[in-house]
Amino acid sequence: MGEVAGLRAVFPASCTTLAFYFWSTIIFFMKFFWFRLSLLVFLFWGSEGMAQEVVARLDVGRREPLPDYYEYSPVDGGIVTLGPASRSSSRYVALTKYDARLKKAWTQQVMEQNGHKNIDLLTVIGDHIMVFVSEFFPKEGIIKTYYFSYDLDGNELASEAILSIYPNQKEHKVDLQYVLSPDKRRLVCYKNLENRREAEEILYYLFDTSGELVSNGEIVLRYPDNRFRMRSLRVSNQGNVFILGKFYRATRVTDSNDFSYLVYRHNTRTLEGEELPIELGDRFISDLAFRLDRDENIYVAGFYSNRGTDQIAGTLFQKISPYGVLEQSAIQAFDANFLSNYLSSGQIERGRELRNFVMDPMNGIILRSDGGVLLIAEQFYITYRTYQDMRGMWVDRAIYHYDDVILTSVSPEGRIEWHAIVDKQQQSDVQASLSYFNAIGGQGAYIFYEYKPRRMDFNVYYNLVTIDGDISVRKPLFRDYRYGNEFYPRYCEQINNQEALMVYLQNRGRTLSVVKVRFEED
Repeated sequence: MGEVAGLRAVFPASCTTLAFYFWSTIIFFMKFFWFRLSLLVFLFWGSEGMAQEVVARLDVGRREPLPDYYEYSPVDGGIVTLGPASRSSSRYVALTKYDARLKKAWTQQVMEQNGHKNIDLLTVIGDHIMVFVSEFFPKEGIIKTYYFSYDLDGNELASEAILSIYPNQKEHKVDLQYVLSPDKRRLVCYKNLENRREAEEILYYLFDTSGELVSNGEIVLRYPDNRFRMRSLRVSNQGNVFILGKFYRATRVTDSNDFSYLVYRHNTRTLEGEELPIELGDRFISDLAFRLDRDENIYVAGFYSNRGTDQIAGTLFQKISPYGVLEQSAIQAFDANFLSNYLSSGQIERGRELRNFVMDPMNGIILRSDGGVLLIAEQFYITYRTYQDMRGMWVDRAIYHYDDVILTSVSPEGRIEWHAIVDKQQQSDVQASLSYFNAIGGQGAYIFYEYKPRRMDFNVYYNLVTIDGDISVRKPLFRDYRYGNEFYPRYCEQINNQEALMVYLQNRGRTLSVVKVRFEED
């Protein structure tokens, strides 16, 4: 009371009234400001929710065991997981089917482990769920590869159907890989066999949409296994197999003639093959990828260099017809305007080229509807930190850096139309949650990545790169994402022109979250 009286003694009554109105006005404007700010935040998140609507989500691991595999089912919009049948033991392996709302539909035990079985892959083709297993038999020294098949209601269609019996591999399993045709109606499972100095040999099995094995065999190329590297394998809508490979003529590459790229086309009906060389004369092919369209036209695109295989100076583009005819071949150098994002004017004048940019061999090239392509590359490099551990030993710790993503639009004639740069800087000693996932919609390409921008929260962010090369501002994908979560770009999948499945771990890896997101509205 004494303090209040003292204040009133200092300020006359009129001043006190003015002070009252002054502070009342200040409080009013502060409330108005916070109201407007809250409204803006609401509108921001509301628009985000509409642009990136969470359609459904699945959180596995709170009461159930974490799965080892998951696959999307295009026929009914659900997913299938494969993993231990219980949290207490991994002895039994089970399938679990979830519907389009990601609610559990059924669980089916597949097999019992015996210490010699390895799951090669889980896949869904048409309305068939297929589990491929390699089992090692020590006494015979062989590996049997077989598969189980189920329909989408969990009914068993095939049990331990034998695919092959092969001599033991070093890792005691065949470790099959798989790829689907562009129309999702053909499935090829394959294995690049290790033959050392013998011919390059690729084992394959072709299934149709009904889950039937329609063709299988071995693709034998004339190159020694230790000098040939398979970059990627694809299957066409017609069921033929295409391989992009790199043959090394020398152990150490110092000249553009020390290696060469080729596309090998294998007809699964006649079992005949054809080599289609990819040549650039005295220029180095730094990175390369290829895609097939519905008619078996081959689109080959990537980057070239005038100096070496670890640099890029421009783009290359080739189109090969279904009959093996080279219909288009073009290269174009990067202009100074694009190079200036990474090089000084002096470096550009001296012919310096970009380093540390790599393409994903399967997803680094996107076909455009007009016959052009969109190239996607990422800045990647490794640094090392040396430290002394508790025992006094010096340890080199590898740090993986995944930085900017560059998108380059190439016309059907091979001309660069525009570049777009999605800037980010990711680094960690664990690679799994780094890099990006891309989805293609009617408005353009969406690039998703886990990141902590300056003065922004940790989240999965995305940028939209429009068909004209314009880049949207960086936007958060989730409202409740937090530190400790781990986003897994390579397990994410675009399921249609508007939706994708986003995958991340939370609760220190104890919960797997699969979120169906609508990234683009009609």
